Amino acid sequence: MINIVVGLVFLASIFMGISIGSSAVPPAFGPVTSSGIIGILKSALLAGIAAFVGAVFQGGRVSETVGSGMIHGEVQMLQALVILVIASVLVIVSVMTKYPMPTAFTVVGAVIGTAFSFGSGPKWNVVNGIIGYWLAVPFLALGAGYGVSLLLQKYLPEESKKGVQYLTLFMGLFVAYTAGANSVGKAVGPLLSLGYEMSMLLILGGISILVGAWLLSPRIIDAVSFEYSNLGPRRSISALSTSAILAQVGVFLGIPISFNQAIIGSTLGSGLVVGKTNVGKRKLGLTAGAWILAFFIAIGASYVLSEGVQMLGL
Repeated sequence: MINIVVGLVFLASIFMGISIGSSAVPPAFGPVTSSGIIGILKSALLAGIAAFVGAVFQGGRVSETVGSGMIHGEVQMLQALVILVIASVLVIVSVMTKYPMPTAFTVVGAVIGTAFSFGSGPKWNVVNGIIGYWLAVPFLALGAGYGVSLLLQKYLPEESKKGVQYLTLFMGLFVAYTAGANSVGKAVGPLLSLGYEMSMLLILGGISILVGAWLLSPRIIDAVSFEYSNLGPRRSISALSTSAILAQVGVFLGIPISFNQAIIGSTLGSGLVVGKTNVGKRKLGLTAGAWILAFFIAIGASYVLSEGVQMLGL
């Protein structure tokens, strides 16, 4: 029975990694394909490789936070299974319904929900720090996006096509790298208590993200590139560079973040430079409400499922 549970935990972790690769990595190369410097299939492969490298070399801090940093004691085997199952199901629901459920919010919510059920209890100082950074990200992204856009407008003229293309490619690689570093912990963090080496788990998570990015992200990159082409090259670079910086701060602090949250804020900030924005207040309000609701759905669903598996004596 134990071997079956371990197998299910690893399958759920791999699925999460593939989901992250197909959803969190594509925004990094949207501007790259829209700039015309490289094709979609090569973009997907390069993005996956960069994310793999980031996961292996910088994924440890966030993995530790997800695995044991938010609760008293370590994540139990069944608890890890519940966390990954709930997060995976919510990813599927998000894709099918186009209801925005950031994996950072759902995984952290699932860890908190299972902690209540399994009696380990959340470390509220850590949880509050994570939530505090989440609340600060939109405002930091807004200010940083405005500042980066001003610099690019001054020092990167639009007629310098080659310069824009190469800077966009470099930024795409950096953003994909950071996405792997910040996101891999959502997939492998709950497995740390099973006694496996961190390096092995990071490689497993990195490979899963690489597979998801390479095989499943080309269509998303194609769609995202259209959105970024409407923004223009300098606003695209501003949005992604700001997101990467905030995600790197999250890596340093061991805090998983949602790239979409940072990208929306930085896009708004860069839009203020040219006096326009494509995101309405109503849409912003609905998106923020959806993210908050997803967090509490993850807490409630993981608690209920945890109670259920314990009652069944699994």
